[in-house]
Amino acid sequence: MNLWRKTKCIVLGSFLLSSFVLAEDFNIKYSSNYLMPAYVHFKNDDKNYSVKAKINVPFYKIVFSSKGTKRTEHFNMVKYKDLRNGKPYSISEIKGNKITYGRIKAGRSLEIKTLNLPVFDLFTMAYQLSYFDKLPKSFYITNGKKIYLMKNIKLNKTLRKIKNSQEVTYKFKTGDKFITVKKNINEKFPRYISYNKDGDNYELKFDGFMN
Repeated sequence: MNLWRKTKCIVLGSFLLSSFVLAEDFNIKYSSNYLMPAYVHFKNDDKNYSVKAKINVPFYKIVFSSKGTKRTEHFNMVKYKDLRNGKPYSISEIKGNKITYGRIKAGRSLEIKTLNLPVFDLFTMAYQLSYFDKLPKSFYITNGKKIYLMKNIKLNKTLRKIKNSQEVTYKFKTGDKFITVKKNINEKFPRYISYNKDGDNYELKFDGFMN
């Protein structure tokens, strides 16, 4: 093998290794307190991220999906979509400082607002916490239909020893919402997500990786 071919092989190998290291993919099954498992696919590379959550309610298939860009210290969501039985139910789209959002229904117009803070859905927010170990001090959270201000967040982070590792717990409260996210130290995906509003609590617990 001549020097030129060796050089090309080294450069190509370095590029493939770099791409492999930068691309991260977590396909996870979660159990829930409503006895309906959730299948969540977290994915990112050095430029973009995406999250896709599938929840099979009896006679009802729900898919939440979000995507955006990856920055140095945060995910920048640009689109969120809620599908029910394959049909669009609600949507949020961010372009610059404008968000278009609302329930998708005949005769109903989507709302447009100007925002000056980041926007997350619940799963992107949990991924942001577990991946970057931080949240913006204030941000908005959306379910497609509505947007909610999460203002002056005081993030409480604790560590506790578990078998062969340490568990990291993040907790914060704002208004009538209380959110908890847990992960194992040095991991970059959530193992536990809890969202409590007005006493109505939704929990997801890690149940294993999916192929």
